[in-house]
Amino acid sequence: MNAEPMLAMSPEPATLDVTGLSITYGAGPQGLKAVRDVSFRIAPGEAYGLIGESGSGKSTIAYAVLRHVPAGTVSGRILLNGQDVMAMSPQTLAGIRGRVVSMIYQDPMSALNPAIRVGEQIAEVIRQHRRGDRASAWARSVALLGQVQLPLPAEIAHRYPHQLSGGQQQRVVIAMALACDPELLVMDEPTTGLDVTTEAVILDLINDLRHALGVAVLFISHNMGVVAQVCDRVGVLYAGQLVEEGSTAQVLRAPRHPYTIGLMNALPTIDRAADRLVDIPGRLPDLRVVPPGCVFAPRCAAVQDICHAVMPTLEPVGTGHDSRCHERDRLERLLPAVAPATASDAPLPAKADGGRPLLQIVGIERSFGRAPMLALPFLRRRTPVRAVDDVTLDIAPGQTLAVVGESGSGKSTLARCVAGLLRPDRGDIRLENQVLSPLVQQRTRPQQRALQFIFQNPDAALNPHWTVERIVGRPLQLYGGIARGAALRARVVALLEATKLGERYLERYPHEMSGGEKQRVSIARAFAGDPRLVVCDEPTSALDISVQAAILNQLRDLQQRHGTSYLFISHDLGVVRHIAHRVAIMRHGRIVEAGTPAQVFGAPQHPYTQALIAAIPTLEPKRLRDGTAGRLRTADGMIDA
Repeated sequence: MNAEPMLAMSPEPATLDVTGLSITYGAGPQGLKAVRDVSFRIAPGEAYGLIGESGSGKSTIAYAVLRHVPAGTVSGRILLNGQDVMAMSPQTLAGIRGRVVSMIYQDPMSALNPAIRVGEQIAEVIRQHRRGDRASAWARSVALLGQVQLPLPAEIAHRYPHQLSGGQQQRVVIAMALACDPELLVMDEPTTGLDVTTEAVILDLINDLRHALGVAVLFISHNMGVVAQVCDRVGVLYAGQLVEEGSTAQVLRAPRHPYTIGLMNALPTIDRAADRLVDIPGRLPDLRVVPPGCVFAPRCAAVQDICHAVMPTLEPVGTGHDSRCHERDRLERLLPAVAPATASDAPLPAKADGGRPLLQIVGIERSFGRAPMLALPFLRRRTPVRAVDDVTLDIAPGQTLAVVGESGSGKSTLARCVAGLLRPDRGDIRLENQVLSPLVQQRTRPQQRALQFIFQNPDAALNPHWTVERIVGRPLQLYGGIARGAALRARVVALLEATKLGERYLERYPHEMSGGEKQRVSIARAFAGDPRLVVCDEPTSALDISVQAAILNQLRDLQQRHGTSYLFISHDLGVVRHIAHRVAIMRHGRIVEAGTPAQVFGAPQHPYTQALIAAIPTLEPKRLRDGTAGRLRTADGMIDA
């Protein structure tokens, strides 16, 4: 269909114009209707945010914009600068990918080639679309790495992806997307793996590009604060359907759909530590059989009889603000805009410890990048980096110590040293005053049982060939003395019930579950051996807001029930404020500040802690970076990001 009539009706040309987009996986009536009749447009220089929980169709829409949905049936219209993407030839499509439209993926390791240095990967994109020589393409790639605030860009350009932290990998992907100055950036959870200071710099960079070059942005995220900093308008997606749309201020500060209100209520905040976060009960519907009424009705606190029978339409509730809800004009009476949460500034309850710590981290040091043993000319000499530098910390029984810091600060390295996954160069790990062997395979079976690990990425942590019953049952066989049979199954079911999963998940494989469900299986497995301490390495960073709230509530419930201690690694200060008894701020391998959450967040003493708090994305737009690249404002001046 010709784009001119649509463009003539619009007040200004749109970089991206999506009309009536529907995407179905599978054929026949049992096909999964992943996206249904979604329409939106993005003008040059405008940022449009898509928010919603996992499985709502956000990433499917992003891939459809680049016509990369090979297994799905797509209907509707996608216009890119007035050209129909669905009607383009393969040659035309290959020419615009990377040059006119670029995509920034959520998982940088999947987007980067592990066998090619990152500088060459960026230079290859430049040569492909700009036809430059190798030297100029390499120089441009190094400049881009500096533009996204990577330290020592000329050195990082020579590294392979596995030699970078997760946050550094994500910045490389962003640099690659910016290589050819695209007109549209499709950003799928681009800051999920970034700490708040790096995130602040990247968000300012995105805004600079929008305003200076007129780049349009389709920004997909589950972080409301990030969306507020970047986006002009927001669309809320639930079960493949747009349920609310409007300006960022309208949608995030005065939501008019129960689902949006539920997302806002689930946000953890550093202001006060609520006893429980307010999660959204239930789960997404089975989109193979779409219900006749409102898709959110089974989970809605304001549901009425009409909601189960009639699908609501997207109707105006204000200027430029639309909501798909029968009760949109009565929501203030049917449910509160801000959920009541019991809160306290007092420390979280914990079991008495008798003054003796459960775990002691004593003078731990760990370095990487030692010089090669042979001084051969073709081997690059790298300066050793001390990732963990003389760290000493204690964790009391039944309490949570949160370690916070930017990407590359050493917090995950510290966690792996505690778990025995990395051998420290110096120092001791003591459990109940007993020195543990540096590597987990050298520890006794009771010591292994006492200390368990929840990884950031459940996809990498769960065996894809095992059922949930076997995954959770394995530590019961190793540590619990339950070999097989009805007793083993009953204990597995009890663990799944404790993490709000249940018996129906026993025969499922990891690929048959959502990200939040897989992380709950990881938690159930960690608690199967009745551990004394669980190391949680960014356990909620990849989860959407409502699932994150449920996982944090379950971690707190399990802690209070079993008296388990947590070493909690995170860059999300709102999450840390909610779950921690004590907080340690880590920078360049050292602890620069430690105390209770009220002390650290209420009266931070170190400039770096002040910068972390100042960089937290909020619902109020702000700019955290001054004219000097990579520096952030604190109460005492500027520090390097």
